[in-house]
Amino acid sequence: MIWTRRVLIALPFAIAAVLTVLMSVADRLQLHREHIAGYGFLFATPWAWLLDHDWFGNVHIRWLEALITYVTLLWIPAMLYSVCLWLLIRALRFGADRPSR
Repeated sequence: MIWTRRVLIALPFAIAAVLTVLMSVADRLQLHREHIAGYGFLFATPWAWLLDHDWFGNVHIRWLEALITYVTLLWIPAMLYSVCLWLLIRALRFGADRPSR
């Protein structure tokens, strides 16, 4: 059961990793980059209210701008999803451990 929880908590990071790799090799594999970007935006949509601010300012270095985009659209939402799943698992475990009356 503990492995199931660990895999569930790590799943958002796996999704972010797959989307990052797909975005970086989309041109080489002749994939539709717009569709993959759409999946990334779909992944980050619930957190758009938090990520929509200009936290990092205006960056003119191309690789740094790409890194900031990947972090903002994929890796920060993955962390937030994992934290929410962890809190949900903890709350369910706390509720199950509590004796009923």
